[in-house]
Amino acid sequence: MADDLFFGMQKHHGGKYMRVNFKRSAQTDVNMKKKQPRTLQSTLNTIGILMFIGILIRWWTVPFAVSKDLRIYYNPDFQMKPSECKEFLAFVLCAASVYFSLVNVYFLGKTGKTLVYTVLVLLAVFNLYMMLALLAVATH
Repeated sequence: MADDLFFGMQKHHGGKYMRVNFKRSAQTDVNMKKKQPRTLQSTLNTIGILMFIGILIRWWTVPFAVSKDLRIYYNPDFQMKPSECKEFLAFVLCAASVYFSLVNVYFLGKTGKTLVYTVLVLLAVFNLYMMLALLAVATH
């Protein structure tokens, strides 16, 4: 019981206690992998992957509909034609490439942030222009 009070000390042959100096071995073959902290960039990339996988799942889930009595049925009229599938896939791939490039450029520094904000403003202006152009075409 008395030895518990002197943990980390060894009894010397003269009856006195001396400190034990623990040192690491010169061999450091053990490579401990530290868990990388989750960053905002990796979180946004993960969200983007899940989001675009969800959009691609739409390809197979669109033909299913819900009837008035809340039953799920297959409606072949909603199935995309091959040309529509190509257009849909092209849209999703373009949107994914824009999303991931903007997310990853944003974290390059101050110039990356400025570039991303500029691109977002240009996209917003272009979307408004296209909305008005399509509205003008549809009403004439």
